[in-house]
Amino acid sequence: MSPSVSDADLTVCDREPIHLLGGIQPRGVLVAFEPAGGTIAVVSANAAGLLGAGPDALVGQPLTRLLPRDALARVEAGVALGPVNVEVGGRRCSALLHESDGLRVLELEPLSDADEDRAVDESALGAVHRLVSPLARVKGAPALLQEAANAVRSLIGYDRVMVYRFHADFHGEVVAESVRDGVDRFMGLHFPASDIPVQARALYTRNTLRLIADVDAEVVGLVPATLPGTGRPLDLSGAALRSVSEIHLEYLRNMGVGASFSVSLLKDGRLWGLMACHHLSPRSVSAARRQACEVLARLLSLQLDAEERGMEAAAQARRASLLNVLVVPGLGERSPVRVLEAQAPLLMDLTGATGVALVLGASAGLPGGAPLLLGETPTEAEVLRLVSWLSEQALPNDLFHVDRLGDVYAPLAARAEVAAGLLAVRLDPAVPHFALWFRPEVARSVTWAGNPNKPVRPEPGHARLRPRASFDVWREEVRDASLPWSAQDLEAARALKGALVGVMLRHAEEVARLSRELARSNAELDAFGGTVAHDLKEPLRGILQYSSFLQEDFGPTLGDAGRSQLDALMWLAKRTHDLLDSLFEYSRLGRLELAWEETDHQALVGDVVRTLGARLEEGRVELRLPRRLPTVACDPVRIRQVWANLISNAAKYQTAEPRWVEVGYFGPGEARPEAARHVTAPYLFFVKDPGIGIAPQFHEAIFELFRRLHPAQAFGGGSGAGLAIARRLVALHGGMLWVDSAPGCGSTFYFTLGEEPRG
Repeated sequence: MSPSVSDADLTVCDREPIHLLGGIQPRGVLVAFEPAGGTIAVVSANAAGLLGAGPDALVGQPLTRLLPRDALARVEAGVALGPVNVEVGGRRCSALLHESDGLRVLELEPLSDADEDRAVDESALGAVHRLVSPLARVKGAPALLQEAANAVRSLIGYDRVMVYRFHADFHGEVVAESVRDGVDRFMGLHFPASDIPVQARALYTRNTLRLIADVDAEVVGLVPATLPGTGRPLDLSGAALRSVSEIHLEYLRNMGVGASFSVSLLKDGRLWGLMACHHLSPRSVSAARRQACEVLARLLSLQLDAEERGMEAAAQARRASLLNVLVVPGLGERSPVRVLEAQAPLLMDLTGATGVALVLGASAGLPGGAPLLLGETPTEAEVLRLVSWLSEQALPNDLFHVDRLGDVYAPLAARAEVAAGLLAVRLDPAVPHFALWFRPEVARSVTWAGNPNKPVRPEPGHARLRPRASFDVWREEVRDASLPWSAQDLEAARALKGALVGVMLRHAEEVARLSRELARSNAELDAFGGTVAHDLKEPLRGILQYSSFLQEDFGPTLGDAGRSQLDALMWLAKRTHDLLDSLFEYSRLGRLELAWEETDHQALVGDVVRTLGARLEEGRVELRLPRRLPTVACDPVRIRQVWANLISNAAKYQTAEPRWVEVGYFGPGEARPEAARHVTAPYLFFVKDPGIGIAPQFHEAIFELFRRLHPAQAFGGGSGAGLAIARRLVALHGGMLWVDSAPGCGSTFYFTLGEEPRG
């Protein structure tokens, strides 16, 4: 078995100093000289063939020995425009000039007879015209790239011209190709990022043209080999003649390539892609034609940028339209949740997601601060755990996106069918409020030019890596990944963040205003209720007293009808008295201060059962306590009222045998029933019965003051205030009280308790 190649091995390729190889290609001559005096400091070893003198004779001499001052002036004037034709040693050459390591570097390439014959026709302007003309006839990025590939191959005569686009991870994909008949095609194939390592991409960004006229040509050294005082070769990053890494040359030979020419495609100063040109045998490209290709690349980049900006502008307009639809209806709403639920398709369409989760806190109107789930998403519990994890991460610009969520967050690795991809935006840095978009797995096949998992191979017995030798089609099945999130998707998330924050702020202001009004109204209502209850009880006591006197003194003379009417009068007076007692009790709750203490709920329920013992025994009701109740902080006097009300109601509303009431709880970390899956409180108490049940439409009505679903004398009567008082007592503790029930299926009342306020 051949030795494996680790990620650490691959960094050797990334660290190779390809700009300091100390040599040039033999198709030209390099001369470096001092800027001030023009003294020659470095000369390529092949100088004699073109310049008539070798390095030993030239180093230390003035540049004017090779190039007259007027010719040098023309070269300097043309630095920004490209190569300038000059005569050196009796031969016409194209000259390029740049600076490096404090020296001015002159590169001279002899012009062939063919280049001279085509000098007029193949001027940069003429070549650019030939290249650009076809581009004006096409629309859309794919057609533009294909037309550019055709034009470049027509100009330089190479066997294959590919447009190679970099992905976010810098692996490349061939997105357009022009090929001579009989030559292998690479259209649509992907190449691993290691094929063009980091420092090579940096040079492609700095130097947009790269010609390797003959992959088998001998490297020409520089004299001197290293610069005095530095101990290293002249930096050739900006040199067109720069020699080539042996690893890259071997890579080209493995592809069957004899010559290579590349033109960088830049977008906003960054490397977007390459026009990679291959010829099966050695072939040079004149400086004028190279310049024409460079101009074409710039125009192509501008046109692609214009196409992309047009698409971005259209996308921005569409996002603005969607946001307007989302936000405007919410301006008059008191609950943003209702607006967002109604606009679920727009929220998902905003980023091309299939599910959205909004974690907006309790103030948004959802019970217990539960997330709002729209479309296909993980469960509430999974979303809350994900938000907890996100809250601990450092999120640049409060944004997080990934198309392989399972790779970074293991708990959702098995949920790729709904959450392979995640785009999250933090809405508030102080609290865990998030907007989350989910995308499902999109299984797809990626076709590579060779196995991307074996981009290089070790050389047996040596530390050096060798490039892969196979470019056969290799297909990879991509699983557990969503479609990647685009820049437009990220921008949409940021835009929605601003809109949501604005809506929530307006909602918070409205809630604060309503809370102030409600507090004032409640205070007035409490005072009014207390006054009414107190003032009306006095005449009612008189009515009851005189009714009792009448019954005792004149009962025998009233007859059956009179006594019946007097009994009804006494019952009504007593019921009204009980209602006023309940009203007085309810009104007092608004001024109640809780006396918190650690309370043993087992003992509390035991006390309630002893009080209700006769009633339970009379009704043949069994109390079931599957396990001991915990100790949880509360005001024991007030929560005793809650337990008493719930247990007595559970015992009362039963008609069939056997009759029983179950009292229990769910503790921290224990699975909760479906009706309580939104609850995050550590303890969830319940009272359960197999009684007559309650229809869903009345689940909230039963907690209204004096609301009864049955006649006043049915099921033992009652004022209808018990559940309203119980819910208010639980709310004063920072908890919730609700019911899960259906007709004929019994009822389960759940309640939670908040934490004791810290002084």
